Amino acid sequence: MKNLLRVTALLGIFVSPAVFAQAQNFEGFNAQISTGYQHNSIDLSGVIEPGFAAQNLSDGKMPLNFGVGYTHAMNERFTLGAMLEYNPLKMDTGSGNITFNGTALPGAGYKGTLKNQVSISIVPGYAFNDTTMGYLKLGWIQAKATIHPEGDPSISETANGVLLGIGGRHLFNKNVYGFAEATYASYGSVTAGANDSTDPDDTFKMKPSSYSFLVGVGARF
Repeated sequence: MKNLLRVTALLGIFVSPAVFAQAQNFEGFNAQISTGYQHNSIDLSGVIEPGFAAQNLSDGKMPLNFGVGYTHAMNERFTLGAMLEYNPLKMDTGSGNITFNGTALPGAGYKGTLKNQVSISIVPGYAFNDTTMGYLKLGWIQAKATIHPEGDPSISETANGVLLGIGGRHLFNKNVYGFAEATYASYGSVTAGANDSTDPDDTFKMKPSSYSFLVGVGARF
């Protein structure tokens, strides 16, 4: 019995630190890059004139997200982190047309874009084992929403919103990891118009949104 107790104690010495270190395997500063599919929409509630309306915009593109962050091990399983991300690409949101009483106006087409997407998120996580963790994202996101009318200057406004996400991370070794995640961004409504024009097709109410499915790689320091 004494020998059995000694063996059990020795196993406890060697096994316990590995178990309790699960969350610590993900701790530290990190930098990452990701891409995949991002579907962007701009809900145009209408042009600010009676009888005029604008068609909503929607299109999917490939983003390129760069991120830096920090993860802290709260205990043997749970982590809490923060992440700053930036997408430098201009994301097309499709094309539409101004209508008057339901009829499309000739020469009143337009395209939309979202660009300079930047977000800051709180990232709580859970370590399933030594190499795999799941996480949630809750944060703030900002982007520049732009309408490009035919033959007229572009109309832009900065929109702010909420970012939600869920994902998983897997360590290939102690410093390199891969990850996959799904996110949804909902921006607040903004009004943008040409300052020197009273033309109704030069003023838009815009409410952007987007959802993404991303895969990427990162380095932990």
